[in-house]
Amino acid sequence: MTNYFINSFYAENFRQFSKISVKFNKKFNFITGPNGCGKSSVLTGIHHCLYHDYNSSRLDSNSCFHIEIISNSKKIFLGLGKNSFRGDSAYRKTNIYTWQNPNIDVSNLVENFEITNPGTQGEKIVPLFLGTKRSIDYKQINGTTREEPYQQSQSSYLRRNLQTENSNVKQWFINRYFAIDKEWAVEEKINWHFLLENLPKLAPNGSDFDYVKTGRDLEPIFTLYGQECYLEELSAGFQAIFSVIANIIEWIEKTYPEGSRNIQEASGTVLIDELDLHLHPEWQFNIREGLEALFPNLQFIVTTHSPHLLASAKEGEVIVMTRETGQTEYHFEPINKRYSGWSTDQILEDIMGVKSLKNKDYERLIDEAFDAYETKDKLKLLSVMEQLKRITHSDDTIVQVLEMKMASLELQ
Repeated sequence: MTNYFINSFYAENFRQFSKISVKFNKKFNFITGPNGCGKSSVLTGIHHCLYHDYNSSRLDSNSCFHIEIISNSKKIFLGLGKNSFRGDSAYRKTNIYTWQNPNIDVSNLVENFEITNPGTQGEKIVPLFLGTKRSIDYKQINGTTREEPYQQSQSSYLRRNLQTENSNVKQWFINRYFAIDKEWAVEEKINWHFLLENLPKLAPNGSDFDYVKTGRDLEPIFTLYGQECYLEELSAGFQAIFSVIANIIEWIEKTYPEGSRNIQEASGTVLIDELDLHLHPEWQFNIREGLEALFPNLQFIVTTHSPHLLASAKEGEVIVMTRETGQTEYHFEPINKRYSGWSTDQILEDIMGVKSLKNKDYERLIDEAFDAYETKDKLKLLSVMEQLKRITHSDDTIVQVLEMKMASLELQ
């Protein structure tokens, strides 16, 4: 199935949650919150609904989970109901006991719907899961490789989760390099040229990131800041962004039927853990627009700790997951506001729950400075101001205020 998006996720007695529900929109979803709130657990739970690999979670007979998928005018509920697992499973040895469909209240459903489980999934729903391993290790390429038919690729991608190593993007790149002039590679050729055309737009300004050539040794060469370099020589940030984009294109070309592989037209869902990993703040500001330009019809569900990514989000794209002591039931959905006008500190404190943001030395010196002003101790105030100037930005407003107060003491 290539025309769908994930509308919601629901689970009971799943990991740290006695009950959790998460609502998504059909475009971008940035899941954020403090460490331990369950961001990655949500992505793992979605994978549980699609494929029968449950060893990464502790589940018992009261555990259940499902996702709601919208495909055209049809609703598909996919997951497992209670009593699907035994209550005596050992840690990391959770096995299915019996396939129980999720228990869905259909009394309010007037649309066409289907309720199923991973064991009897009819139409294949195959999202892409990308974990945090985005470095490109050196591998010698000896030629092109045979690619699986898309039905086999669908089965392979269904097994992929956040712990699965991402594809060998170098091999995919070489395959495409030799395939694009073949008469059967119509969509692949369109995707290839569109990718190369947009590479410079995905990188920071002035980086001159571009593809140059592939030599006889089958080593792709790029240009970066005016210097040629091999794929594995790119910085961690360039490798990360190239890995994400190449993996998405490869997933579309391998799991979508012929005639539906144009990346500008393909729809479906991509789930990425820690999208901001290895990316410079300028990239974090721009990655959302870059992904939308390349893949305008895809749904993205990503976790992030980056205030810059959240500042780039539009209305209804940020999902803030909280965690309260003693609370185990949660409902989360996108917030209908933007944070583009918020400072980084404001996002860190109010949205991501950072409690110890203030620099302790800075706070101490500020207190000492105002105490010196109150006691009219000019020498002490001057000494503290010199220390502050050594640790603050030249435009720090508190230092400017203290300079005015120092001037007022001089006049007295």
